[in-house]
Amino acid sequence: MHCDPDQEDSVGHIWQTLDEIGVDRIDHGVNAVEDEALCREIARRGLALTVCPLSNRCIHGGLKADEVRTMLEKGMRATINSDDPAYFGGYLTENLLAAQRDAGLDRSQIVQLVRNAFAGSWLPPEARDAFLGKVEAHAG
Repeated sequence: MHCDPDQEDSVGHIWQTLDEIGVDRIDHGVNAVEDEALCREIARRGLALTVCPLSNRCIHGGLKADEVRTMLEKGMRATINSDDPAYFGGYLTENLLAAQRDAGLDRSQIVQLVRNAFAGSWLPPEARDAFLGKVEAHAG
């Protein structure tokens, strides 16, 4: 489900995606950090939240990188992604670097974002586990 940030009743709409639609991933959804119970429920369900910092900057005036850090601190499965890279000016690496700079993310947080992306993907379990193994080997 796609939940653009800073829309009217964003938190209510995110709850709706959980309670009425039963999603297994939420695209964007950074407003979830405004509601502690929602954060706990998203973390409990292990739902991935895709965040696209460069498109957020263009559309909302900020990267929403602090929200990414907050999601990680709350044990939520935040991920960094690109959203229409040619239009918003950056692919995955540029989005990760922008989030790192803006929120002061450390190496372990960047590695966790990458882990979360694979864990929250729709890859077959064997492929997902193989990629996670490569991340672990690289992160050492």
